[in-house]
Amino acid sequence: MISLEKIAELSGVSRRTVARALKDKSKVKDSTLAKIEAVLKEYDYEPNLAARYLAAKNQNFKILYMVYRSESSQFHARIFELAKAKAAELRGFGITIDFLVLDHGQADPLGDIKRITADFNYDFLIALPIYEEFFQPYVHALFCKVQELHIPMIFYNMDDTSYKRDCYIGCDYEKSGRIAAGLIALITQNKGKIAILSHRSSRIISFMERVHGFKGELFQKYHDIEIVYTHTMENDYIDVDFDFLREQKVKAIYLVNPGDYSVCPRIREELKGLDVKIITNDLLPISQKYMQDGIISAVITQNEEIQAKKPLDLAFKILVNKEKIDFDKYYTQLGILISQCI
Repeated sequence: MISLEKIAELSGVSRRTVARALKDKSKVKDSTLAKIEAVLKEYDYEPNLAARYLAAKNQNFKILYMVYRSESSQFHARIFELAKAKAAELRGFGITIDFLVLDHGQADPLGDIKRITADFNYDFLIALPIYEEFFQPYVHALFCKVQELHIPMIFYNMDDTSYKRDCYIGCDYEKSGRIAAGLIALITQNKGKIAILSHRSSRIISFMERVHGFKGELFQKYHDIEIVYTHTMENDYIDVDFDFLREQKVKAIYLVNPGDYSVCPRIREELKGLDVKIITNDLLPISQKYMQDGIISAVITQNEEIQAKKPLDLAFKILVNKEKIDFDKYYTQLGILISQCI
């Protein structure tokens, strides 16, 4: 969805001229109209919806976008960055997007969510279900308030069907786990001992579903691959039993939810005599570097751009175009990257 400002920029005319063309073509010169319509066609802009777009500026729609931020979650930092860029586009249509940032680094990380829940005055909520004990009760109260007010709500990145959300946009984590199992099978030539490591994941749906898919795929197809060690940490990887991993001569490690990826170079150093292969998730600057350095063998991607931006596109269509969502889940495309792809 392209904003009026962007249409004007690409057409070489003013924003007012674009608005006039969308409202009444007869009031714009043919040559100018041709430029504008060429841009509209290229960006799949529907002129018949122009009146609604312009009307949105008079309705003062407000969207609350909840994001999570921590030093150990670079993936969510990327989603926040992409969402802010998309929000800037929608503001061109007169829509207000406020971000509720759940961040332990804030002076009062619960203050904003409590204030917003007490006096909720938004037309739409885009949210990430949080299972961290510190935030979870307050997030739950917010979701219950939104349900009580019958406000549309979309979940992204992680789903929770115990709430009445309109849809989920994000990864099929079980399928992601099955893909990881296939990669491990290729790397180990279908046999050998492997391990599962993860960061702050024992209660997180993405971890549970990935591991379920991973183990299920191994059980069904790769009977000679044995998981000899599983370790999840709440804070870091300081107590990983590398002595045991050396004794077992593990061939590969599935790093499920890596956190800040700091364990990757440590695996290489601790197990350097074994040439252990690491399969993990999400292409970020640090995981890209470790792939190029030969520390990570492959990364399974889940398209953070769609997760960040599509909820805002849908919110716009629901609020402005009065459209209805005709699906319950929208799974992002999963990809496999190795160093040669970068």
